[in-house]
Amino acid sequence: MSSTEKRAEMPSGTNTVLDRRTLKKDNANLLKVLRKGISVLDVGCGSGSITRGIVDLVGPEGSVTGIDVSDQLISLAQTNFSSIKNLRFEVADLNTYSPEKKFDVITSARVLQWVANPKELLLKMKTLLKPGGCIAILDYNHEKIEFAPEVPHEVKNFYYTFLHWRHDAGMDNAIADHLEGIFEDIGLRDVDEQDQSEVSTHGSDTFMDEISIWKKVAETRGKQLVSDGYLTETERQTAIDEYQRWMDNEARHMKLYLKAVTGYI
Repeated sequence: MSSTEKRAEMPSGTNTVLDRRTLKKDNANLLKVLRKGISVLDVGCGSGSITRGIVDLVGPEGSVTGIDVSDQLISLAQTNFSSIKNLRFEVADLNTYSPEKKFDVITSARVLQWVANPKELLLKMKTLLKPGGCIAILDYNHEKIEFAPEVPHEVKNFYYTFLHWRHDAGMDNAIADHLEGIFEDIGLRDVDEQDQSEVSTHGSDTFMDEISIWKKVAETRGKQLVSDGYLTETERQTAIDEYQRWMDNEARHMKLYLKAVTGYI
């Protein structure tokens, strides 16, 4: 297993973040490309919450397949959505994935940020499309995150160490702003990009839940940073404590920079 693959492995507890996501709230880019009767592949589907939403838009005549490298997350998806006949989940790595049939739409949300070969994976997706098929990708530029007011120094240190840890494994922290160019490089047509940044504002019912994502990252991914020698356990715990204090007393705004890009063959 490469260092990138090792660092991209989903730590225990990740599904608590994934399970609350929905198609309309967390991957609205897909709404414009989904239609009744088509076949869809969701790459890096996790525990399947967004994938399940796709089924409603393709209808009973369509079909939806979710793949992920995580046995744990696929097991959850299979258990939670076993009653839906035209929805299937399987443990698979896109690099070696060889389905019997091709797809009308291939989507991947918040996944290419975790790989060292995004262009290769997009080329692989292209080979799995039917004529006229569409690739729809949603991902972050982590370098453009916004907090208001600024988070404490200890939290900044954790965040930038997290980005350094990712960069050292070959991951692109700014992948969102590179997707359009990659789509054009691999020969996709009618390439379109949209800003779908996630903005959290104090006073909304979901504000605390949304901004807590970085506490969860420190609690889960942070352990990987410690084991890899990028942080001490004291630094990790201090970042968690200081972020909680910021959330409880100061937080007013957070923006996660996201872009959605679509292209056709």
